[in-house]
Amino acid sequence: MHASFSALDWVILGSYVVAVSAIGSLFYRKGASASDFFLGGRSMKTIPVAISLVAADISAITYMGSPAWSFQFNLELFWVTLSCLAAAPVVMYLFLPFYSRLKLYTGYEYLEHRFDLRTRLAASGLFLLMRGSHVAIAIYAPSIVLSLLTGLPWYVSVLTIGVFTTIYTTLGGMKAVIWTDVMQFSILVLGILAVFWLALTRIPGGVRTVYFVAGAAGRMHFWNFSLDPRQLAAFWPAVLGGGAMVLSTLGTDQAYLQRYLSTRSLKEGQRSILMDTLIILPVSFLLYLLGDVLYVFYRVHPSHLRGLRNTDAILPFFVLRELGGVFAGLVIASIFASSMAVMSAGINALTTATTVDFYKRWLRPQFQEAHYVSVGRIGTIAWGTACTLGALFANRLGPLMNAFNKINAFLGGPILGVFLLGMLTRRAKGTPSIIGGVIALGVVSWLNWNTDMSFFYQAFVGTITTFAFGYLLSFLGVAPSQEKLQGLVWGNERQDHVQAETSATQ
Repeated sequence: MHASFSALDWVILGSYVVAVSAIGSLFYRKGASASDFFLGGRSMKTIPVAISLVAADISAITYMGSPAWSFQFNLELFWVTLSCLAAAPVVMYLFLPFYSRLKLYTGYEYLEHRFDLRTRLAASGLFLLMRGSHVAIAIYAPSIVLSLLTGLPWYVSVLTIGVFTTIYTTLGGMKAVIWTDVMQFSILVLGILAVFWLALTRIPGGVRTVYFVAGAAGRMHFWNFSLDPRQLAAFWPAVLGGGAMVLSTLGTDQAYLQRYLSTRSLKEGQRSILMDTLIILPVSFLLYLLGDVLYVFYRVHPSHLRGLRNTDAILPFFVLRELGGVFAGLVIASIFASSMAVMSAGINALTTATTVDFYKRWLRPQFQEAHYVSVGRIGTIAWGTACTLGALFANRLGPLMNAFNKINAFLGGPILGVFLLGMLTRRAKGTPSIIGGVIALGVVSWLNWNTDMSFFYQAFVGTITTFAFGYLLSFLGVAPSQEKLQGLVWGNERQDHVQAETSATQ
């Protein structure tokens, strides 16, 4: 298979990786403040932030995994993406106003304002574990491609992406992350559209043939309202569990929050979330449909499927075998682009949480900003190295599309539950909320090891369990003082806003 990848294609791929690294490094500023390095100076506009948010979703995991999933199964998993329609307004009008008004660097700072330091550190620690895993998987995904291309060990790709992305993220900070995301997403979308169109032109009858052949084989199946909890991607687990996962990601994941916080105002942040949703839905659906197109292509040309060793690699397999030439280099570059975008954002967020939540708050609270920027650059190198090493073990998590979903479903629910306890209730306290999260992890672990229930339900169960036990246990002891809750609980914060506006007009 690798014989079809020419020297020119290698030049294209290599030039792309070097060019992105160089462009990202242009944002290096020797005297950058902490706000500049971690949040882009809080000066970013809606459109680049929105595109960067989409790029955070569409890593090589999604780029390769979505077509691979629908190629093997159907379109039911798209319901998880559709849950963004319900989650986005909650983030825009519940979560984001708190973060924006408090001028935070991380969302976990809110938990200290609302509860205590222990709750902040516990949530931030879970985030580090979850996002670190995601970055490792995102680095691993293109290694499948490089192995197919060359026959070389897949860790060569892991090390290439890890080293180059770490370099430009270390130098450029948040602005480098966002603007390279914009560039990489543009290449990614062009790659998707080109492959989709060229695949259709190689199927006699085009769209009509795809519709009937894929439909007859069940690959177009979308509506599944089965109540069987073992049905992985039926409507209920995808919407309830997937919705909890999406809300946890958009509302509490520092990799996303950091982008919102880099905008100039609350309204800019809200618009970026809305635009992210409007972009991610059609792009994701196109990726799932691409899997159906590839399925029909190989039904029409079954002999062309020989040599495929890993179904997760069906997209690059098609590109290299059927398209080849310079186009192959461009599409493979777009796969690398998606992973580099996710890695840069991920390690920047991991560094910010480590520096702000642990180092600055817990170990060295009184140093100058330049010191924290230096620590942030060192932290970026450290996290880039750790995630790159973690990617060497990511192949043990099963099918690519759900590798991170399994981790997110396990850890995302308790984190979301703690945030909802803080924002929606006046009674909740820090220690009971943490205990609720620990109980939820135990319940989810039991479900995972002792039942065949769809893992998507785990996020929903984890959220509900954390909220219920955290709330009930908070009735033990003294209730939080109402003065401490001012501006930190939904309802209180709206009243404060109205009072502020009234005072300003008098």
